[in-house]
Parts: sequence; C-alpha cells; structure tokens
Amino acid sequence: MLAGSQDVGHWPWAGDGGQNNGDVVWDNLQQRGFLRLKGFVANDPSSARYQLWIFDASRDDRYPVDGGIFDVPPGRSEVLIPVTPSVPVLRPEAFAVTVEGPRGSVVSERAKVVAFARVDHWGVRRDGQDGRP
Repeated sequence: MLAGSQDVGHWPWAGDGGQNNGDVVWDNLQQRGFLRLKGFVANDPSSARYQLWIFDASRDDRYPVDGGIFDVPPGRSEVLIPVTPSVPVLRPEAFAVTVEGPRGSVVSERAKVVAFARVDHWGVRRDGQDGRP
C-alpha cells in the first residue's frame, strides 16, 4: 500500500514509552488503511474490545469517525488490522485506539486511550505537490 500510491500517509503510534507501538497507514483517496499493532494486550471480546477512531479536521473533535472494533488474540505480539471507516474521512488529523465495551461505542468517552497517532504532515508527493488532501 505504501509503495502503490502517492496519496498514502504513514505515521507511528505516539505513546508514553510503554510496550504498545506500531503504525498507521492511510490512503485518503481509497478511504482505507491498516493499523499495525505491536505489544498490545490480548483482549477478551466478551468484556472489552479495541476501537479505532479517526479525527477528521472537517468534523467536530467530540465525534471522531468510527474506524471499527477489533480484537488482539492471545499469543500474538503483532497484529495487522484493516481499516474501513463508517463514513468518509475528508481530512484526517489523528488516529486513536481506545478500549471499549464488547460492542464498541457510538461515542467514546476516551477513558482508556491506548494508542494515538497525529497526522503532522502528508509529506511531498512524487509530483512535487503537497501531499495533504
């Protein structure tokens, strides 16, 4: 995905220096991406799920776009999660992973944010134009 398009962004998870790390790859034209998660604790889907939120500069920060709920299975040190948002994302500015209840959340209280990636730039595309959508 990174090699195939000039409109793809790639950002590392920022954090407190704990075990959770990885990165986000996002193609704004195709409205899809991937999360790579390393060191995340396996969850029990009957009690808690991970959920991705995409903060869009064109929307109110209180209501980020739902990027989906997912699980980290036991015994996996690294997982790759495909991302397809619930609604179109016009100008992504951040990605966050929270821990929610078994069915996820419509609006997260953000009580437990376990990963965050800020879109600080889109870089310069191969054609020399600013890569920001």
